[in-house]
Formats: sequence, structure tokens, C-alpha cells
Amino acid sequence: MSGRDQSRTYSRKDSVVFLKTDEPFGGLSNMAGGYPIHVNGVRILTSEALYQACRFPHLPDVQKLIIGQISPMTAKMRSKPYRKDSRPDWDHVRVRIMRWSLRMKLANNWNAFSALLLKTGERPIVEESRKDDFWGAKVVDDGDMLVGMNVLGRLLMELREQVKQQGRDAALDIAPPDIPQFLLFGQAIEVAVGLPTPQAAAVQEQGSLFGADTAIAVEAEADPAPVVPVKTVNQAFRASGLPWVPHIPEGWQVLRNGRLFGHRVETGFPDLPILEVSLRTGVRVRDMENLKRKQVMSQKEKYKRAAKGDIAYNMMRMWQGAVGPAPVDGLVSPAYVVVKPYDEANSSYYSYLFRTAAYMQEVNKFSRGIVADRNRLYWESFKQMPSLVPPRPEQDQIVAYLRAQDAHIARYILVKRQLITLLTEQKLALIDRAVTRGLDPNVRLKPSGVEWLGEVPAHWEVAFIKHIADVRFSGVDKHSYDHETPVRLCNYTDVYKNDRITGDMDLMRAAATAAEIARLTLKAGDVILTKDSETPDDIGVPAWVPADLPGVVCAYHLGLLRPELDRVLGEFLFRAIGSARTAQQFHVLATGVTRFALGKHDVKNAVIALPPVEEQKAICRWITDECQPLDDAIARTEDEIKLIREYRDRLIADVVTGQVDVRGWQPGPDDVVDDAALAALGDDQEDMTEEEDGDGED
Repeated sequence: MSGRDQSRTYSRKDSVVFLKTDEPFGGLSNMAGGYPIHVNGVRILTSEALYQACRFPHLPDVQKLIIGQISPMTAKMRSKPYRKDSRPDWDHVRVRIMRWSLRMKLANNWNAFSALLLKTGERPIVEESRKDDFWGAKVVDDGDMLVGMNVLGRLLMELREQVKQQGRDAALDIAPPDIPQFLLFGQAIEVAVGLPTPQAAAVQEQGSLFGADTAIAVEAEADPAPVVPVKTVNQAFRASGLPWVPHIPEGWQVLRNGRLFGHRVETGFPDLPILEVSLRTGVRVRDMENLKRKQVMSQKEKYKRAAKGDIAYNMMRMWQGAVGPAPVDGLVSPAYVVVKPYDEANSSYYSYLFRTAAYMQEVNKFSRGIVADRNRLYWESFKQMPSLVPPRPEQDQIVAYLRAQDAHIARYILVKRQLITLLTEQKLALIDRAVTRGLDPNVRLKPSGVEWLGEVPAHWEVAFIKHIADVRFSGVDKHSYDHETPVRLCNYTDVYKNDRITGDMDLMRAAATAAEIARLTLKAGDVILTKDSETPDDIGVPAWVPADLPGVVCAYHLGLLRPELDRVLGEFLFRAIGSARTAQQFHVLATGVTRFALGKHDVKNAVIALPPVEEQKAICRWITDECQPLDDAIARTEDEIKLIREYRDRLIADVVTGQVDVRGWQPGPDDVVDDAALAALGDDQEDMTEEEDGDGED
């Protein structure tokens, strides 16, 4: 596969194309978490880390550095400084090593990975890549076609055929490639023998998430250990009759939900607290005092009572995980179904089961409605759904084990979030000083005349934004009409989550009038900011447009600032508006009760300290250079949080379906579960609640 004439052309609609790990076939990627591999007793989190470590058989310390990373992208980046010291025959052996790495991924994760491979059917498998047309294929013709050697995709197709022809034998006796010096930590890599039971591939007798032999700190800070090792107990398996979990332990049953739960429909309890759902942490008491969007419960008499331990689920959102046990007696929206568990059902166990990806797909099959993403799962359908039924003591043990692991993972996420906060504060402090004082520590200063701005360099101006930029507010929404022209919309979320708006972003498609297109199409140097939000702290968040974006229009909830480039660079204006001092002024100026907004007058009359254009360029270059290490550290930390979440999802799925046996687990001294600390499992940016989903009463 090393020839130069092996490019292939693939049609996107006829192929299985994967790019991101959170896509339906993202598990095919070497960057996908949740597919750990054991080599010579060492636990390696991803096939990417394994592949990169194989570059350096003569450098065991570099191998440990790579394997010790939680994030596969970080593992890859850690290898880059040492690439010049790769094994001398690397270009000749890398395909063989990749083939072996994929077989190891299959052998260690047979159930999940073989099922994913077979789900691709007979279609070509293609890794989409923006840069690499050796392992993947690049997009051409507006995204409809991909061209490249696609070596990774072809190896996956090869492996798929082995699974089809050989079945489980495809994962037995995985011999290392026949190449010299194939070593891990100085030891020859041994033949991997496929493990006889599904759970054996997912856990090991000793070790942690990082492996007993590779417990390497990711950064300088000390991380809490995310998981506790499991002692496994041999158990037999039997066919379940369910496509989403083909084999379950002997002694487990499959029953319909109507055998496990009764329907509770009770109204008229106005004094009970209101409950809401979190997609990640289940049902919780709504904090009515600190809602982003204040609500008046005008029809509380229609709300349903959920007794402590009942399971409540959102009929329209259970397929996303909007389900959980009630922590106290409380009230839920009329859009919810409340079910009371019978004695043989631990509602916490079923809350974990119901939020697994496999079960949520079953929910979709049983839901009914006109529009797919608003389908409803009524009680009559829910009670017909089959569920797994371990013996009640085993359900209780599974819940205790998973809560202990959740506590470890929550503490890990909390530490990472605190690190991101510190890095962000450090970055903002650098930017704030640069855009208000410049780069010369000895520069002569003068009073700015603006109290919050303080002193500025004597040769700088203090300028109103209206004198250096044209301020335009957008009213373009996502709705399209026949008389309008198709466009791509730069939305609130695009700005809020990104410093730059570029053409390769996944932007919403909508339509706009000719006048809107003429006034709001994004041009190089434009700065966009959020002009309204549910909280004043989210007001005035800016993003910068580095190049013309024909066909991309600024959308509703945003303001567009078009700078006079002979006076102010778009990038400098972006940095100045994003500085802590300017941001604080926008927060103060924002007005509203249930939603906060900046008026155009507020933006036009905001002031910034303005150096000469050449000095603006120097400041922007300095900020980029100084912030890059901080941005890289933030990105690595966010990747680590994402990976631990993927690990958690996979662990829960394996444990609640019996693929990992936790009957022999006993809690240790560190297995302390704090319900308040478990809140860290949620995510402010992604965690939908009932209030945000519109089920509450305004």
C-alpha cells in the first residue's frame, strides 16, 4: 500500500465516512476512546497511542510518555518532537504496524468493534481528512466526493472481511508483525491470544485507567485516580435474544418494562418541589432562585408527582438520555412519564441502563410521532420495551460500583475544569495588559479619561467604537422563505465557542433577503459579538473573521462590527473587545429580566485604547505567540475531559449489560460518593435541562 498510484475516489453518499469520534461511525477512528488495548500486560487507551508508541522501540521513555496521555490527540502530539528519531524503517513498516494495531483493537474490544465493523455492511469505509490523503481521503467537489489512498479505511475493510469470514476466530492469536525490534518498554511484544469471555477484554486484574505499569502523570498536576480496578468472577453467558446486547450472564432475565414498573399519574401536590432532568446526571431538584431564565409556574396543578425512587422520563427526550430516578418526592412537567419500580427493580440501575447508547436507540424504535426528533415514548410503548433484569442483589452491586466510579470521574473532571479556569484567567490577563498598556513596560502613560480603563500609553488614542467601525445588528433567523436566497448562517453558538469564524466550519444552512446578504455577509476583518443572551455574562463575546466568507451571513442575536482598516485591525478590535475590562463593561450595560441584551447605542459608545496600526500588528503577533501554549493546554485538557466521558459511557454500558462482572468488587477507602460532587459530571455548555428544553411554564 505504499505506491504512489493507489489513490481512490469515493462517493460520500455511497460510503461510510468518518471524521469525528462522536459521529455514528466515529469508533472506527484511531482517535476513538473506549477501545483500550492490552499489550504485554500494559493497558493502552487507544489504537492511536499504540501506533505512535511503535515508532520508538529503542526509546522506552518516549513510549511511556505517549502511552501515558489520556487524550489520543495529545499522545500523537507528544510523539511529534521525536519523529526525527523514529525507527529507521518506519515508512516501510508503518502499514503493517497499523494493520496489527487494528487487529489488537478488535481482539480487545470484540463485541463493540466487530459490531461496528459489520454495521458498515458492504460499503467502502473512508476516513475523511483535511490534510492526509495517505491514511484518509480529502474532500473534493463541494464535499460530495473524497479522493485519497485511504489506507486506514482499506485496512478496516480488510478487517471487516476477516470478521465476516472467520467470526470470533478473527480475534484469536494476534501475532506481531514480522519486523525486527518490535518492542514495548524494551521487551519483545508477545503474541496476543484472544480472550474467551466478553468481559475479559474490558478489564484487567490489576491497574487503573492508565494501566498498572504506566501510571504516568498527564501534566505536572496530580490527578485523582479516575477508576478503581475490578476483580472479575468467571461467569457463563447465554444468548439474550436482543440485538443490542446479544449475550448476557446466566442468571439474568429479559423482561418487558411493564413487569418491572407501574405507571404513576398523580396530580394536585402544589407544595412539592419542581424536578428537572439533566442528560448526564439524571433527575434533580430545580434551583428556582438561580435559573438562567426565570419562570412562573402558572399551571402547577397539572404537574405530576414523582415519589422518591420513581423513574421520570421526558417523552420527547428519553432518546437523548432525559431519564432518571427522583431524588426526593417532587413534581415533573406534564411532558414526563412517571413510573414506579416494583421490588425486583433498582431504579438507579435502570437509570444507568436507559441512558446507554444501545438502549436509547431502542427508545427511538418504540417512539411515535410525525417529526422524528420530536417523537414521543408513551407509557403504552415504554411498558412493552424489553430490559435486562439481573438478580436484585447484583443490580444493587452494579449501582454501588458505578456510583463509586462516577465519584472518581467527577473529581477528575472537577480538577480539569479548575485547570481550564486558571489557564483561561492567565490568558485573559495577558491579553488585557497587551491591549491596554502595549508591549513596552517602560512606556510613558497618560490618563485615559475613562475610569474603568485607567492609564494608557501616551501616544495611543482612546476611541469610541462608532468612530472606528460600522456597527450592524442582525435580524436574520434560521427560517427560510421562498423569495429568499440560500446562505450559511454564522450563529450565536458559532461565535460563543470559537475565536475565529472560518469557511470550513459546520454552519447552519438557511436563507436571507438580498438586502440582508448585502449588509451582513462576512468580510475579512469583521468582528462579531453576542448582543443578547440568557445571562449578562454571555453578552459581548467576540469572534474574528480572518478572510472573506461569501455566502456566510451574520445571524440573529449577533452584532457585526466592520472596522475601518486604516485605523483598526479586525484582529486587534477582536482582542480589545474580548479583554476583561471591556467585557465587564458590556456585562454592566446589558439590560433585561428574563433575557439580557446590549443596545446598538451601547456597542457604538464603548471605548477601547487604540495604538497605531503597526503597533496593533505587533501586539496581535505577541498575543498569538504567548497564548498558543495556553490554548494548546486548554485544548488538551478539554480532550481529556471528553475522553474520560467516553470512557465512562463505555464502562457503564459494559457493566449494566453484564459484559464486565463486578460481583467481586468491594469498595475501598477512596470510594467515597458525594452527591454534590457528582454534579461535575454535568456540563454547562452541553447539559440540557427540562427548563432549557421548554417543558417548564413561562
